[in-house]
Order: sequence, then C-alpha cells, then structure tokens
Amino acid sequence: MYWKLTTLTRQEPTGNAADAQRFVLHRHKDASGIHHDLRLEEGNFLLGFRIAGDSFETGCWATEKMPHPKEWLQQDRDAQRILAGTYRRHTLDQDHHEITLHSQDETVTLHFERCDTPAVESIRDLAACAQKHNLPMDTLTARIEDGLAARRNSIARFCSLSRELDGKNFAENTWRDLFDGMELRQVDEQLAGVEARYDRAHPPCPVSHPETLEPKEDTRQNRAQRARRILNQ
Repeated sequence: MYWKLTTLTRQEPTGNAADAQRFVLHRHKDASGIHHDLRLEEGNFLLGFRIAGDSFETGCWATEKMPHPKEWLQQDRDAQRILAGTYRRHTLDQDHHEITLHSQDETVTLHFERCDTPAVESIRDLAACAQKHNLPMDTLTARIEDGLAARRNSIARFCSLSRELDGKNFAENTWRDLFDGMELRQVDEQLAGVEARYDRAHPPCPVSHPETLEPKEDTRQNRAQRARRILNQ
C-alpha cells in the first residue's frame, strides 16, 4: 500500500498529553537508496512509514512499515535521528491520515493520502518485460516516456498528413479516439498507409539532378599558356 505526503506544516512547539505515544524520525540509506523512517509507537511495537527520498517534504511517497522492536526509539544504529518526541494520529477516513509530531524544537503536522497502486499482476508483467529485454527495473520509467513520445509523434504526423490530404473531411477527433485503443505498432501501420497516400499525391522530387561535369584542364598547361601570352605581348 502506498501513501503520498500531501501536506507538511511546521510550527512552534506545542504541548502534548503526557500519555501520548512516542515517535522517532530517522534518515537512513539502504540498498534501495536514501529514505526517512517514521517510527510510531503502537503498544508493544513500532509501526510507521518508510518515506522515499533524500528530503522530508510534501510530495514524497511512503509505504507502511512492518512491526519492529521499540528499541528503535532509543537507538539509531547507522541511521541519523532527525526528530523525536510524541505524536497524535487522526484517522480522517480509510484513505486519509493526519499525524501530528511533537518535539522539543517544533510541531510538525503530516497529512497522508492513499495512492492508487497497480495490481500485483501488473507488477509481475513489468518485471517479466524488464527481464525479457535485459533492462534494470529502474530504467522502465524512461523507456515508457520514450514510448509515449514516439506514440505522440506518430499520431501527430498521421493527423498532419491526413489534414493535408482530406482537408475538412478528416475526422481528427474520431481518429484520436481510435488511436487510444491501439498499440504503437498499429498506430505506425496506419501512419505508413497515410504516408503512402501522401507520396502518391505528391511524388517526392530528387534532392539534386545529376549534371555532366566538365573535364578539369591541366593546371600546369594553363599556367604555361598564360606565360606565353604575356611574353608575346
């Protein structure tokens, strides 16, 4: 389950109830990269969030942490302690949580919103695709962006050529709706067809026409002829 930190506000420290549960915020680096661990005391163990990113700010994504020992409230190990104190959780509904962190230096209010997450089948298919093409998982985002850019370019060229060929009779919105349900391969097949039509209507001209080149005259002979003309004058 994924959550997004939609609001983070800071203010001067305010008091909290003596029986409030404790928290600690650590900055940590593991094999997945730099992140923040917000550890929240819940009875005899700690829950909380693993917040991705080097900085602790609005827009970060988070995952819920599994239960772990309360010893983390006192020890830091290889993590950097950022904030500690007591907290209050306010569950607005199943998709929204608000947590107020009280420390000696400041009071921080966090608002988490549940994010739509892909089904496990989608994650499995992405992993299989990456393995098939020998791609690291962290490059898939860039590959998707490349594919979407190629798709936009193909559709734009199809529409541009079709407007040139068919004028007002070209139903662009209808075609764009059709393309929404097509793969890039199918879009390119449609583009190839309209390119063939355009070439028949406007046969391409050669970039240049072959010309007969005059044979180069011997430079030494030219110099000699000029020299004789000068001497005969």
